[in-house]
Amino acid sequence: MNHIPVLKEAVLDLMEPSAGEMVIDVTLGLGGHAKAFLEKIGAKGKLVGVDADEENLREVEKVVKVGKVDNVTLIHGNFRDLTNFIYLQNLQTFDVLFADLGLSSPHIDDPNKGFSFREDGPLDCRYDRSQGLNATQFIEQSSDEELSDILKKYGELKKAYPLSRAIKEVKPKTTFELVKAVESVYKWESKKIAPQVFQALRIAVNDEIGALEALLASGPGLLKSGGRMGIISYHSLEDRLVKQRFKSLSSPIKDSVTGSPLAPASYELLTKKAIQATLTEVENNPRARSAKLRAIRKVPN
Repeated sequence: MNHIPVLKEAVLDLMEPSAGEMVIDVTLGLGGHAKAFLEKIGAKGKLVGVDADEENLREVEKVVKVGKVDNVTLIHGNFRDLTNFIYLQNLQTFDVLFADLGLSSPHIDDPNKGFSFREDGPLDCRYDRSQGLNATQFIEQSSDEELSDILKKYGELKKAYPLSRAIKEVKPKTTFELVKAVESVYKWESKKIAPQVFQALRIAVNDEIGALEALLASGPGLLKSGGRMGIISYHSLEDRLVKQRFKSLSSPIKDSVTGSPLAPASYELLTKKAIQATLTEVENNPRARSAKLRAIRKVPN
């Protein structure tokens, strides 16, 4: 696998994983970040990894050598259910909690997963293909207005309603059939627009915003004293949610009437501005171009 984890050095600098610590990576992908964490925490540390894609988990088993080490636990599931996983695994809190919200390489490279407009394949778009509606079924069950709202909100598209009508008329079952619907509305602009359409459908099919909101609600409470939480996001909707939540957590509690501080913040903001990839990293790994890393630390008791 030629896999390059996004913002790897920045993640290690901010998260500061060290020997013997407990780390949870809730978006394993192909295991690039997880492997880097393991190298830092060593045999006395513990890594818990979560991913919604079972195929990714099988690949990660090879990367982190599951079966040969006893300090790694891999879990199939969505990070929206993180507190359930923690309870079932009889775990408590962590020194590092990390999420990389980007697509992993197999999602783009495998046409059978239906994430990309570049190759033809079934229009699926699910991370976990064992459950839920695929993109074709999602479109069938959405009204013109609902689909238009999704395209406008998650794809930031103009002409969202005409496109939703075109998609409903085509009833796409493959990625190229969806592209044809895009071409019928956007003509020569369709190559630029298609990625936004697929992004919008993917976000809706997997309820990515709802899952992120659940992670932002539960994740900080799973940190040990001094624990760090970091999230890499790739589009403005995600980044805005992370920024607002982290800012709120790192702000002192104030009196609603006078504005006077009542209690210090329980968390410290580690990134006043989002960390982004250098030009050199983008040249080596184009997927890093839109990545933004933000992090907080739980103030030590």
